[in-house]
Amino acid sequence: MSSMTHGQRQGFEDRLARIQKGGANTMGEVHIGPRDEVRASKKSKHTNTVRMKKRKNGNKEIGRSSGMTLIILAFIFGALSMFVGQSAAFHFFHPLGLIQLDLSETALAPHLNMAHFAIGGALGVLFCWTFRLTSILRLAAMGAGLFVMVEYHTDMIKS
Repeated sequence: MSSMTHGQRQGFEDRLARIQKGGANTMGEVHIGPRDEVRASKKSKHTNTVRMKKRKNGNKEIGRSSGMTLIILAFIFGALSMFVGQSAAFHFFHPLGLIQLDLSETALAPHLNMAHFAIGGALGVLFCWTFRLTSILRLAAMGAGLFVMVEYHTDMIKS
């Protein structure tokens, strides 16, 4: 206490006298100990004002209907990604497409008829990764969407 200035020592002694007298808290916050305010509606024992934080549940369970919705969404994303893959392959590599690239003399020429699988598969993987469609049923729905669009693409264009 000898290192305190006279003003600090006086303030400390005044506060200590109020505490010993049982006066009101002048700091404005009570973290430990009884509350200074008296509640008019309840007359009960003073409680400790320290409150424990509630833990948040990190794993919230998804409802049953949303699981089925995600399977349908995976199927639609699979079909959409293959459609975009087929359209992109047509516009990039077909001689009558909008972007006419002459790749007939390159080493890629025998593999150009499979370009829509590469583009559509890459988009399908991106959709699975983005929307976390990683369960077995959702991956199967994604694959079914890819397959259906490959098989019925010409029927869809004709109608």
